[in-house]
Amino acid sequence: MAQSTRVKERQAAQALRIKQAQAFMVPDNIDVAILGGGAAGLCAAITAAEALGANKRVVVFEKALESGRTILATGGGRCNFTNADLSFENFSHPEFVQAVCKDRDTFLADILAFFRSSGLAWATEDEGRMYPLTRQASSIQSLLLKRAQKAGVQFALGREVTSVKPQHNSFIVVFKECFAGEKTYKVHASSVVLATGGLTTTKLAESLQLQTTSLRPGLCALTCTPQPPASLDGKRVRAHATLLRNGNILKQESGELLFRPFGFSGIMIFNLSRTALPGDILEIDLLPQLTDEEVAAAIEAHTTDGLLDPQIAAYLGAHDSVESTITKAHKIAFTVTGTSAKVVPQVCVGGISVEQVSTNTLEAYNIPGLFIAGEALDIDAQCGGFNLSWAWKTGMVAGVAAAKRTCQKNAPLKEDN
Repeated sequence: MAQSTRVKERQAAQALRIKQAQAFMVPDNIDVAILGGGAAGLCAAITAAEALGANKRVVVFEKALESGRTILATGGGRCNFTNADLSFENFSHPEFVQAVCKDRDTFLADILAFFRSSGLAWATEDEGRMYPLTRQASSIQSLLLKRAQKAGVQFALGREVTSVKPQHNSFIVVFKECFAGEKTYKVHASSVVLATGGLTTTKLAESLQLQTTSLRPGLCALTCTPQPPASLDGKRVRAHATLLRNGNILKQESGELLFRPFGFSGIMIFNLSRTALPGDILEIDLLPQLTDEEVAAAIEAHTTDGLLDPQIAAYLGAHDSVESTITKAHKIAFTVTGTSAKVVPQVCVGGISVEQVSTNTLEAYNIPGLFIAGEALDIDAQCGGFNLSWAWKTGMVAGVAAAKRTCQKNAPLKEDN
């Protein structure tokens, strides 16, 4: 009965969202069109609307019926929204990231100032990970939507943009309504911020003749051969992993390892997945901090029960000596076969090549008025709040720059109080 009630509640909520989306009439002329209603898109919309002031139209186009929904899955539902140490080495193309964000102290200060002015309080946990004080990702989504509403941002939800065409120093944005068949519509926009991700970015980049790098899942679980036995599914250990290609070390990570029937998961594996390709070798040390004294004690006691989970020890060799089991635990080798679809990737690796974009404004060099932010760019980072930090910062940079361009032929920007 309770499950049936929850299903009916979800269906009613979905019907309400569709009704609200249908009620919104997309304006024919838009000052700043934001493509994508995720983290970067929301930040871009807020900063653009606040810079432009009243009587300007900032519209977010989002395929889903809810903006900011992807934020809810971040940080295990707690939203690790940034990190106290935003080292550029944690990002791909670190030189580009540094050129955009200036220095890591400014990078962090800009993010915290934005969220402080949005009403957020936060706490810092291990490894500098910063979370909302509530430890709920919904807090981040809620305060961003409220700030956007206050700034006058409009939301074209359930609308998928299919192409963007530069025309006479502005743009024609073509979209379809996801709740009303395949009919397409066209509107004009003075400036456009592209803040989509995945295949949507690739399709829009093609319509704009922008170069992209190939896309693949990032921060995700890895499938391997031989596969761990199903009996180990869910087992967690502190381990050290080394990723090799053609005998050369590519990357090393330490942390929690999660056994799965298809391979491995956990933050350590997520970070390795940014680099791993099929055919790479994954070497795992299940006892990275074991001392000689601890080994001697285990051998003397004739047991590994104080070192390893009994099922893991049996997997390594049920009838092996203690010394042999410990030796095997220090180096287990697997061949990476790919990424697992059973664990949703946290980011998409690849996107629009950064060489085509200004580091000062994130404007495309060859397409004046087009600004690119967040996951749409070929930038990804380690776990720990770095990817969201990039989304917030680039959203702010692109939003302000788009607003300034829109105002070049009109009234000056609203002055800060």
